Amino acid sequence: MTTKPMTQNPASYSGALSYGRGSDVVPLYHRVYVILLQKLTDGSYPVGQALPSEDELAVGFGVSRVTIRKAMERLEHEGRVVRQRGRGTFPLAQDTKSQEHENRFMRSQISLAQKTNIVLLDYTFTKLPVPWQSQFGVGSDQDVLRIIRIRFDTRSPISKTNCYLPSGFAAYLPKHTISSLPISASLTEAGVTLSRFKEHITAVLADSETSQQLEVDVGSALLMMTRWIEDENGRTVELLQAFYRPDRYEYRVEYMGKDPNGGADWKAMITDSHS
Repeated sequence: MTTKPMTQNPASYSGALSYGRGSDVVPLYHRVYVILLQKLTDGSYPVGQALPSEDELAVGFGVSRVTIRKAMERLEHEGRVVRQRGRGTFPLAQDTKSQEHENRFMRSQISLAQKTNIVLLDYTFTKLPVPWQSQFGVGSDQDVLRIIRIRFDTRSPISKTNCYLPSGFAAYLPKHTISSLPISASLTEAGVTLSRFKEHITAVLADSETSQQLEVDVGSALLMMTRWIEDENGRTVELLQAFYRPDRYEYRVEYMGKDPNGGADWKAMITDSHS
């Protein structure tokens, strides 16, 4: 008996797409496009081997052929695939230099702060959660400045951030000056030298409060990034805990081999549903 390769099995898509409340802000064809692009990028669809047919993809994703066709048209327009009448759709090999140029172009063109606005939910002096007190260098009786914001664009909320700063930093960031800039950028503008960044990224589930703020279902998967920033003296000057909708946010890291210090070029990007 002859079996098809795993990449040809529509069942591997784990059923129809479903994003719950707020899903109307992300066009259905774009969700299909993103998943197909991921599979093309990670090698799930090898060059020279036809992708599943439109009918198979439609069944696997639980969408119409029109939706699949629109996603395929975008992939073809971007030079990711070629469609051959009577044979199927095939992945195209990507030029490494072209991809590198594209990444640099994206980094130079997309600015999270410039493309979004914020709603300031909280600006108060409060006690830091106990697990973070020692690393932040404050005692249980000391206040820190807490800033909570929702970042959004014209389509939907993108992230919720809880930012903790030494209480004295309120002088650098009065409440009326809080803008769409990242807090770290505002600190830099105020003359604070940021020397070391430590980040941890994981997945969490949205609680009832965050689900309402980000317009997703309770229990929806979110990306959570915790960032510690130290100044030139090794003092923690910012603790940021950010929750991102995974359908609206992308985080890329590109390590530069020519950097003698082993540094990395990184960029946070909004997922855009428009070509």
